[in-house]
Formats: sequence, C-alpha cells, structure tokens
Amino acid sequence: MIGILCLSMISVSFARQVPDIATLKSRSELDDYYSNVVLGFNIINDTQSYASRFVGNKLNCTDCHREAGTLQGQLPLNVAGIYPLWRSKNAQITDLTLMIRECFVYSLNGVMPPANAPEVAAIKTYISYLSINQIIGESPGGRGVSTLPDTNYEPNSVNGQIIYKQYCVSCHGDAGNGLAENPPVWGMDSYTKGSGMNDIQLAAGFINTKMSEMSKSSLSVQQAFDVAAYLNKQMRPVNPGKRKLPKLLQDIYGFFK
Repeated sequence: MIGILCLSMISVSFARQVPDIATLKSRSELDDYYSNVVLGFNIINDTQSYASRFVGNKLNCTDCHREAGTLQGQLPLNVAGIYPLWRSKNAQITDLTLMIRECFVYSLNGVMPPANAPEVAAIKTYISYLSINQIIGESPGGRGVSTLPDTNYEPNSVNGQIIYKQYCVSCHGDAGNGLAENPPVWGMDSYTKGSGMNDIQLAAGFINTKMSEMSKSSLSVQQAFDVAAYLNKQMRPVNPGKRKLPKLLQDIYGFFK
C-alpha cells in the first residue's frame, strides 16, 4: 500500500504544468515556443483569418476539432505522441507535419502548405502543447470521435433529411450553407469528399456527441446515422486525392467566382 502511494506521488510530481492560453495571451512578452502556441491556437480557432492563403472554403479547424481541439470525442488535438503513424488514405507512414498539411487539402479544400510554412509550425507547436503529459506511443483518451453501436438498421438518408429539417436547419441553413458562426455542412464552402467527416460512421459519432450537449435537441444513435447519411449524399468539393482534373476545374471555377 505504501509502495503504491509512493508511486502515485512520484507520477504526480513528474506531471509538467504549463500556462493556459488565457494566461499566455495576457503576457506582454512570449518566447518563441509560446508565441507559436498562441499563433497555433489562433489558427485553429480562426483559420479564415490566420491561414487564409491556404484555405479554399469557409471552415475553421475548430469546426471539427471543437473548442480548439480540447474536447474529448470531438477530434481532440492532443495527439502528438502517436505520430508518425500509418494512414490508409495516402498509404504511407505519416508524420504530424504531413497530417497538418493534408488537412488544408482534404478538410479545408485548399492548397497544401509547404512543410516549413509558419502556419504549419504554429499548429504543430500548439498540438505538442496540448499533448504535454501524454504517454508517447499510446492513444490518448477521447481520441477521434465516439464509436456508435450498431443499430441493426442501415443509415437512412431520407429519414436523415427529415431530421435535418427538424433539428439542424436553424444553425446550418436549408442549403447547408451555415448560418451566423455555424459552419457549412455541404456545398462548395464545406469539406471535401476526401475529408474524414465525409465518412458516415465518423460523422455520426461527431453529430451524436455534439447534439447530446444540447439537451433539447438530442438525437438517438440511429438519427445521427441518418443525418450523416443525408449529409453524405449532398454536393461538396471532390476528393482531391483521387480526381486531379475535377479538382483543377473546381479551383479555376472558385478563382473566377
């Protein structure tokens, strides 16, 4: 018993304490590391302003990585310790830098930043900051989105349209274009067909968790699958990893629009 207590005290003593973002922003001066942490936080929260040169739609990183990547089950960003890892999307070992760069292409429908772009360095630094005290090589708790149980029913996009009109229109609009500060969920200003959010299972887990926070608008597991299926059928930018010519034509269209 004494040994267990001692080990517990040792583990607590080795936990590194870091200032939170509010504290960092209140300081008159920051070193290079914390300056990049704050810039990374700003990019995640307001990608349209802080990384606009690489963005091709109207999304911000925090639209998927909610609360600047700090919410469990909502694609949190405390994941530095699990990289590099294998990704089937590009069939290669992917490091954190490449993962960030690809997000600009697949989720933000933009162009891939250079590996040495200051925006990439800042996001990488912010992710590392969130990952402090995580065990290297182990997946952190709450990584990704919640995996929903099998309902024994196929996702029904027709029912999903009814649910969307009942629960989602007030925030995301009839045309899925997003209202006020709420993100577009389809159309050319939303994520591409190559984005992880275009996967029905992932989108359903994200929707179910997010909507459960709104007690008056909670969705069942099946309803979340149905809405995800409905969104999956809507028009959105092509998968940039599979169709080079359509992506080029789409970019030309966006340039002259």
